[in-house]
Amino acid sequence: MQVKAHYLLGTGKRPFGLRSAYLSRKLVTTVANASKDPNAPIQSNPLGTLSSQSGTVSPLPRSEEARRYWRTVYDFPQWQKHRSPYRFIERLFQLSQSHILQNALPAISWVTLVATLVAAYGTSYDQHLLPEALPSISPNASCSAFISNTSVALSLLLVFRTNSSYGRWDEARKMWGGLLNRSRDIMRQGATCFPDDQIEAKKALARWTVAFARALRIHFQPEVTLESELKNILTPAELEMLAKSQHRPVRAIHAISQIIQSVPMSSIHQMQMSNNLTFFHDVLGGCERLLRAPIPVSYTRHTARFLFAWLTLLPLALYPSVGWGVVPLCSGIAAVLCGIEEIGVQCEEPFGILPLDVICNRIQADVMATLKDDADTKTVLAEAGLARLLPSSAPVLSSYPSAALPAIAQQAAGNGGTNLVYAQASSQQGSNGGFNVQVQINSDRN
Repeated sequence: MQVKAHYLLGTGKRPFGLRSAYLSRKLVTTVANASKDPNAPIQSNPLGTLSSQSGTVSPLPRSEEARRYWRTVYDFPQWQKHRSPYRFIERLFQLSQSHILQNALPAISWVTLVATLVAAYGTSYDQHLLPEALPSISPNASCSAFISNTSVALSLLLVFRTNSSYGRWDEARKMWGGLLNRSRDIMRQGATCFPDDQIEAKKALARWTVAFARALRIHFQPEVTLESELKNILTPAELEMLAKSQHRPVRAIHAISQIIQSVPMSSIHQMQMSNNLTFFHDVLGGCERLLRAPIPVSYTRHTARFLFAWLTLLPLALYPSVGWGVVPLCSGIAAVLCGIEEIGVQCEEPFGILPLDVICNRIQADVMATLKDDADTKTVLAEAGLARLLPSSAPVLSSYPSAALPAIAQQAAGNGGTNLVYAQASSQQGSNGGFNVQVQINSDRN
């Protein structure tokens, strides 16, 4: 044992136990140093597992709870109010209820405090209440030059910040709008292309389409549990399977794919439905990209530091010209600029302010309505004579020349086995003097 230890020490290696302890201490030291360094890369979750997978709902601070009030869904009355000529007065009296200003209140309070201290200092100095050795702040050419020469740069930073954040919000909203359209489309395809005897497959497709939308919403808005959202949608076994999965939206897509592959239908229809599932994957990946990759944090930090320093020096530049008016003036400027920056921060992560629950409710209502109305739609159309809705094994052929009847019958017979082919034909003279024949072919395999 002594020889082995000496050999390890001589080669610079540690025994396994010591090596493990050393690596653990090194890891703890690295994490501790990273927490002390404000510029350290933020990699708290390298594997990408979101908190929504835990199945628990954590309480949110007031500033995060306020984000729910921005999940607006407009209809005609809201748009009329939005265009009201009295909107300026109404918004002015609702200023105290603004969540943007409430979130920016600490920064606004700091600027107001600095402006008050600057005004008190300047007034005391002008009235000779302070020692002559203290510096005068009126006039203050250096602060005035800094404010005037950096105003354009600050404006560009804030504009770029808000534009980039709005672009992320708009992209997320478009992806969820596309999810709504594709959910309707895949359910329509299932109701139309699935054979009439595949009732359970149609029901399973509807359940899992709704389950994917709900699971995706919880993936990015962990405000509710999976059980509370899907207990009336999925069966107990399906809900348990989904809850135990490592990635719930991916498992829901996989379940839909299995349903589509299990139903006998043409390969073209399967490919079309698989394209919708690919779009589901694209929406999932795009939303995870927006959540996991913010605007470069160095840009956000620099903008915040620059804005804070600019507002702190603003009272020193304005006091010589406005006196005590610097307090309300600087407070108003701080409210405007900090509000713009706060809007950019709130829109940067769009899922907290998007009405995802409303979109999920719309998906569920439309998918279930398509499933429920499928049989009635086929019956009414068939009775009206607008369509001959037959099983997929009995194609409806129209406007074929009479000479094509043997080829059609041969195609319906297939390449193997013996079929009895029943053809019902009706002819009608066309405008060119010929005859068009409508043929309906039913085949029974012996």
